[in-house]
Amino acid sequence: MQHVDPDGMIVTPSSGAVNPYARIRLCEPVSGDFHLNFWIFQVPKDSRWHDGIAYAANAANNRGTLFPHGNTAGATFLGFDFHMDDLQYIQLKCPLNHPLQFSAINLMTQADWQEYKKLIPRMYALYGDLMPLTNGGGQG
Repeated sequence: MQHVDPDGMIVTPSSGAVNPYARIRLCEPVSGDFHLNFWIFQVPKDSRWHDGIAYAANAANNRGTLFPHGNTAGATFLGFDFHMDDLQYIQLKCPLNHPLQFSAINLMTQADWQEYKKLIPRMYALYGDLMPLTNGGGQG
């Protein structure tokens, strides 16, 4: 995994990787109805996938939700709604044969997502919720 830009990352499969992913661990388990969204860039047409593009797992890592991928070119904004008890991990997955760039990675409650859509009807992504923003300047 490589951080790019202030709010993105590139996940690159290792040679022979069976299920390449980057794992984001939440500080503490949370329960409820969630919305996960992010941008992906430059998905090659010949991409081969192990399974989905993202996976959310509980704290015990014995239950989870797999989200489907789409082989699309250019930039695509993906969003998924789900319910989970004790959510603690989000895995962002790349194809078996290509790196994949993720940006503006956000996890929020579905209630917050509904409120956000009222404020920003064109569905622009929030920035920096799960990815730390880097500050180019010092504190003044």
